[in-house]
Amino acid sequence: MTTPVTPAPPTAPPVVPAQAARTLMPHQQQAVDFMVSHPYAGIWLAIGGGKTASTLTALQQIRPIGHILVIAPVAIARSTWLDEIEDLNLPIRTRSLIVDERDRKLSKKQRLERIRQVFTDPPTMYFINQDLISRSPDKRCRVCRGDGLKNHACIECQTGLVDQMPRKRLPGPDGKLHDTIIWPFQTVIIDESQEFKSHSSNRFKALARVRPAVTRFIELTGTPSPNGLEDLWSQMYLLDQGQALGATITAFRKRWFTPKMIPGTTTPAQWLPNTGAEQEIHQAIAHLVMSARNTSLVLPPLTVEDIHVRLTADLMAAYREFKKNLVIDIVNEAARRSAEQAFRRWIVADPDPEAQAIRDRLGTLAGEDLRKTYEQCKQARIGGFVQDPDAQLVSTVVAENQAVLTSKLMQFASGTLYTSDPDDPSTKGRYEVLHDEKIHMAEYLVRNNGGDPVLIAYHFKSDREQLMLKLNRAGIRTEAFDGSRAMTQRWSNKQIPVMLIHPASAGAGLNLQHGGSTMIWYTLPFSLKHYQQTNGRLFRTGQTKPVRIYQLITKDTQDERMPAVLQTKDLTQTRLIQAVDVEKALASALEEEIRGDVNDLWSTTRL
Repeated sequence: MTTPVTPAPPTAPPVVPAQAARTLMPHQQQAVDFMVSHPYAGIWLAIGGGKTASTLTALQQIRPIGHILVIAPVAIARSTWLDEIEDLNLPIRTRSLIVDERDRKLSKKQRLERIRQVFTDPPTMYFINQDLISRSPDKRCRVCRGDGLKNHACIECQTGLVDQMPRKRLPGPDGKLHDTIIWPFQTVIIDESQEFKSHSSNRFKALARVRPAVTRFIELTGTPSPNGLEDLWSQMYLLDQGQALGATITAFRKRWFTPKMIPGTTTPAQWLPNTGAEQEIHQAIAHLVMSARNTSLVLPPLTVEDIHVRLTADLMAAYREFKKNLVIDIVNEAARRSAEQAFRRWIVADPDPEAQAIRDRLGTLAGEDLRKTYEQCKQARIGGFVQDPDAQLVSTVVAENQAVLTSKLMQFASGTLYTSDPDDPSTKGRYEVLHDEKIHMAEYLVRNNGGDPVLIAYHFKSDREQLMLKLNRAGIRTEAFDGSRAMTQRWSNKQIPVMLIHPASAGAGLNLQHGGSTMIWYTLPFSLKHYQQTNGRLFRTGQTKPVRIYQLITKDTQDERMPAVLQTKDLTQTRLIQAVDVEKALASALEEEIRGDVNDLWSTTRL
């Protein structure tokens, strides 16, 4: 964080010329005013609050010199910002460091060439995703052998944006020459700033190094503290370089937290906020952040409804046994059915003497005796009729610990269970289908949605594969979202009856409100950020219909805990945003009081 850095020479004219402004809602205008008056600003608008449009409007007024860097999740960088720029009819030169003009992923060579061109390009708004800010050294690198270079990144193998910036030997404040990064982006915008919540991540450390060369820094988020107050330090550091919450994470923790220790260890397992810490932190950052609770937003009604499904008695017994013992044997139903058919053909018509002997024996039996004997013969021999040599009739699944068990129970509740062997890479991704209860319910909800498109949020890859297979087989055209702008537009044009999205890769910032108003959570996530962001794809400004969100919950399983888990996480988040609002309201009231006193004094003086 102490690496010297200097801005590249500014270029003109401004990237964002003034244009006729779009009519903004009150909270959006408040955000615009805050960004214009604060060079370093955090904008905490709830999901769907119009952060992108507000930021572009603010840039029209600011008219920053030179390049602008927008750091955003891939899907947002590829579509949302470009769509807003088109809607506002802004003559901004844009360029992506992620995909080419045809929305195809750039190769490493192409991306590095574009990074080199930054220093000769005219003023441009560049887009990049968080993972490409900085890259770890490659152990196969012939230059640094995976250790990086002593004082800076190895440009041979570290291909992140900050890593590739040129360096010059320039005099520092101490009069000595220092290896100094030349940074060409005087305006930096982070869309979804909570992605920089980790103080130990490469992306945060890289941005912190070049932060002194940035003259305008904007952070946008609707979920500033997805996991608690600790998430705020690194985001605030990028705004004010440690003035509000401390120059280091250690100072931040020492002031406002108490370590929770586990006997026999020396590293804290958790940092717990001290009494009153939450309010003090809110007060400390109130001058950096504009927060709005979106009370002025005009949105249609939102309904969130739990839809329960039930498992059969034998499946519930297996679920409880697995939960108790951490071990379960899963029958490969496809292999079993195939083997049973092959056994039946063998025993009915094969000239094999053993098959003939069994036929003769069965011919002397009837009723229950016939059925039991047939089942005994089948169970004793069915293993030899498995046609796929790699298939197993029975797979044993073991949950090594509580965290793995929780994930496995979520899989079980949704209908599949991964059976891969961690010691056998060839089995990676292998799973067995346990039931279709959620798929049947999803199909029912889709068919009863009046023909309108439906979003389905899935968690496991096996969920996606089974939904794609069985909904399409049922005549419901279903596609998995690929993150492309073209697919977003097809959805908005109501050309996709059912679209599957994964919250981690497609949850944030996407404008999907024009394509539909119904969403199904196939499996609820543990992440509050993913949950809120994904809900906000439909329930946002521009939505014209009532929004209905269905949450598929398997009775008496891990599913039933999830709504309460998410609600508990939301409490800290809500308190944080509300507290900043209160601080701003108090500050505004104080300003009015002072202004009144000054006016009174001026009137008295004139008299």
